[in-house]
Amino acid sequence: MKIRYLLLAVLVTGRPAIAQQQASSSPLGFSSSIPALTQSFEWAKGQALEYSRAGSKTMGPWYEAALPGRNAFCMRDVSHQTEGAAALGLYAANRNMLSLFAQSAAESRDWAAFWEIDGKGHPSSADYVSDSDFWFNLPANFDVLDASLRMWRWTGDDSYSTDPVFQRFFRITMSNYIEAWQLEPETILNRPRIANQRQSEGRFVHARGIPSYTEGSQDFIFGADLLAAQYRAILSFAEIASTNDRELAWKMRRKADAIQSLLERVAWSEQKKHYFGTIHKDLSGYGSGDVLVLYFGAAKDSAHVRGALDYISSPAYWEQINIEEESYIPITLFRYGRSEVAYKVLADLSNPQKKRREYPEVSYSVIEAIVSGVMGIALGHSNDNFDVSTLSRLPADSDHATLTSVSLRNNQLNVTHTGTSTTRLKNNSGPALRWRAEFPGISPYLSIDGKRIAAEHAVTAEGVPISWADVGVPPGAAIVVSK
Repeated sequence: MKIRYLLLAVLVTGRPAIAQQQASSSPLGFSSSIPALTQSFEWAKGQALEYSRAGSKTMGPWYEAALPGRNAFCMRDVSHQTEGAAALGLYAANRNMLSLFAQSAAESRDWAAFWEIDGKGHPSSADYVSDSDFWFNLPANFDVLDASLRMWRWTGDDSYSTDPVFQRFFRITMSNYIEAWQLEPETILNRPRIANQRQSEGRFVHARGIPSYTEGSQDFIFGADLLAAQYRAILSFAEIASTNDRELAWKMRRKADAIQSLLERVAWSEQKKHYFGTIHKDLSGYGSGDVLVLYFGAAKDSAHVRGALDYISSPAYWEQINIEEESYIPITLFRYGRSEVAYKVLADLSNPQKKRREYPEVSYSVIEAIVSGVMGIALGHSNDNFDVSTLSRLPADSDHATLTSVSLRNNQLNVTHTGTSTTRLKNNSGPALRWRAEFPGISPYLSIDGKRIAAEHAVTAEGVPISWADVGVPPGAAIVVSK
């Protein structure tokens, strides 16, 4: 994933310039018996908040999510940074930026949104000349759709599903956008690299609809990440679609299976045992698409999942990629049960000597990796009978970690893990909460405040076996569950 910003990184040294007034501080806190983990959090929180902006009457709150100092936010970066931002309590900024992207999608750009928006709310001049001459990577509409769903779950803000701006964006992304860019399962293998070139010359005419986040060579027809993002967006649309769009959601759900099957068939390299990054006209592949295929949860063949995990777990891979791609690795490895390597990559991203550590995505992804990875905090889906789940991924039984004042929907919580066997959750504020306390492995019993009960068992979507119990947590109450 040779992100475009890497070409400009050599121009950036030192700490980024702060262009606008910062937003207020976050109440989120974290401490651990692992000093390096606490230090990573403290650095990431401070760095992330340096990039948050209070906005203005015409712009609204936002945070930088692009090349440092550019005073802008990009669709890919924002989609990835939302979870770390939500944990910090930057709900309004996430909502504002995702909405700006959603409302910018236009037929004159073949239903693409603005790839990058500046601090004044305009398309960034670094990427945009006109509606026929602009930079755009095709996974982005799908990525923003999925991020909107995840923020709907995280915040409980129903405007993500009911606001006509979002409803329109979801609908056109699932229909007009896919058709305009020839992304149907029946057409994608025969599409040109740039499907809708409107003029022969210009700054970005050869980048107006790159079919991947990987820019690379000029002859590929799509990237594995495009298929993975499209697959995930279709599933997300099925969950968040309005009543009026249910028929479209049902129709698209069938196409998701075709997209996923295509990914396994065309993007997987049986010889190299991992997913190619880009697919070319002769259906040969190049590079690695493993991180985003796994990140979007698009790999279903268990042998392929293991191969992709082995590939990205190797230092030969993650020590030589650009920092944007590396920032996706910790949360991905944590979810798939590769915690030992996840900690190594997390430490590498947080290292004060790490080149380009100041890139905004890095600090937000470190927050995400600690909150959702180490602490295993996840939000229930719309049809789940729990609001939040926790799953400790601490490396040793003697380790402990506490997350304080994390914002989830209308609640603010404290969560403490002791090893992987005991979790304490306190509902500091907000309504009664439905908590699913999860633990790695299969245990016959769990204990809720000292009372033993039969444990429930499941395998996560990533293939990790767990034991769990559902607990109601009243306002102000603290409950301890252990195995």
